[in-house]
Parts: sequence; structure tokens; C-alpha cells
Amino acid sequence: MALRSKRSMSPAKASEMNVAVREFQRQVRTWAAETPIGSSVYIALDPLNSALDLMGRVLNAEMDGRGFERRYGEGGME
Repeated sequence: MALRSKRSMSPAKASEMNVAVREFQRQVRTWAAETPIGSSVYIALDPLNSALDLMGRVLNAEMDGRGFERRYGEGGME
């Protein structure tokens, strides 16, 4: 079993994942457009959309080979 720190992601795999993320984000945004603003479903879709935005940025950086850096003010899990 490979250690996580020794793994790397190929740009092709990142691109494949990015396509799936974009398709799902399109679906999430469609659901949000069909849901009443302020409803609990709409409120739950907002952070899901934000998470998919972040994932897209991470994958784009991975494909570019530059790595991902958080913007100022973006928290993390630390």
C-alpha cells in the first residue's frame, strides 16, 4: 500500500475528475434555481456549490502543475 504522501495525481486524472465535478456542479445549480430561496434545501445547496467551486480550483491548479494555494481569508481544516 502506498503512503498518501508518496502519491501523485496525473494531469489526466485531474482533468477527468474536473469534468465530473463540473457536471455535478451544473446539476446543483439547476436544483438551486428550481428551489425557493430561503428554504432549507436551498440553504444546503449553497455550501455544496461552494465546495464544488473549491474542488474545481484545486483540480485546475493540479492540472496546471502549480499546486493549490488558498486565497487570503479562506479557512482550512487546521
